[in-house]
Amino acid sequence: MATITIEIGRKGKKKERPVSFLICQGKTKKRIPTEVFVTDSELSSNGKRIKEPTKAMYIEKMRRTLEDRLMQLSLELVGRDVDASFIVERLTAHSGEVDFFTFADEWMQTTRTTCLKNYRTMLNALEAYRGSRSLPFSSISYSFLKGFEVHLKDKPRAQSMYLGLIRHLYREAMRRYNTDYEQVISNDPFMRYKVPRQQLKKGVRALSLEQFLKVYNYQGTPCSRAQLARDTFILSFCLMGMNSVDMYDCADCKGGVIRYNRAKTKGRRSDEAYIEVRIHPFLQPLMKKYSDTERVFNFHRRFSMYETFNSSINHGLKDIGKAVGIEGLQFYQARHTFATLSRNLMKFSKSDVDEALNHVGTMDIADVYIAKDFSIINENNAKLIERVFGLE
Repeated sequence: MATITIEIGRKGKKKERPVSFLICQGKTKKRIPTEVFVTDSELSSNGKRIKEPTKAMYIEKMRRTLEDRLMQLSLELVGRDVDASFIVERLTAHSGEVDFFTFADEWMQTTRTTCLKNYRTMLNALEAYRGSRSLPFSSISYSFLKGFEVHLKDKPRAQSMYLGLIRHLYREAMRRYNTDYEQVISNDPFMRYKVPRQQLKKGVRALSLEQFLKVYNYQGTPCSRAQLARDTFILSFCLMGMNSVDMYDCADCKGGVIRYNRAKTKGRRSDEAYIEVRIHPFLQPLMKKYSDTERVFNFHRRFSMYETFNSSINHGLKDIGKAVGIEGLQFYQARHTFATLSRNLMKFSKSDVDEALNHVGTMDIADVYIAKDFSIINENNAKLIERVFGLE
């Protein structure tokens, strides 16, 4: 039978120790965090017992409640082989004290999203704001979310992204724990709280044709970081705004056509963000320069992880920006420039530009009737390349 013990954690930045319940089942262990924190003066001389009366009484009451629930659960689980994590999930779900951080960590182990780095960064920021890595869902209220928003007031992008990720995790937890018969997470603060939207000036991240050609004509030291950045910037533009992660991972190139699923959105779309990009003859020197036998490009041989590849590109672009007079040059601007020149220079329709960028279209009904054909956007792309690089 599982056991429950009170555990006093390590001292944090505020000189307080978190109080948790440690659940042991066989060789497995799992903690249930509480909202209680104690100072050294509130502990006995050996540091194992809470002597502050109010906190001691509260913890003891919680312990008895958990013991009662564990006894009931043990009767249900007779003959079943379960671990401590399973028991904690059942105990906390029943009590309504599901922990946000615990759920988030477990969710990230099974999700297909490619944005795990963003979730981890958000959780670290939330932990810093909270002062501990313990947050019952019942504590995530409208006022709590507004407080976190104010805490991030100097980081508008983080405001929008972090609170949006919290909303996604909150709704995922509701889907997991709530049933037709029991509402474990009964309140949804996002019915009232609206995630702030980052206000971006449209088009400002795109380069002008003159600026883009400055990047194209830049000649750095062969095999340098700046030269790699210049080459991948041109590749992205000519491959209809292909992201660096897709350049790093893509492995299907036959008959002069690159086929891939856009990593950023493939897990959120029914078509898995599939796209086909025809390689214009103009790109052949760069395709040959970075060719590989396993993947389309050899970047995975030069960099062990996509993150280091992307970081190297952006550092190289900063060097190029200083050399040619473009402040804050970043890789994603190749994608913005492709979109802007496609529309403003070539007068392609917005829907065609959207499709070329592999965005979800707004013509849902038409998409049901029209078979997918990438020839239109590839023909447009060829015209753009020939116009921009003077190949007409």
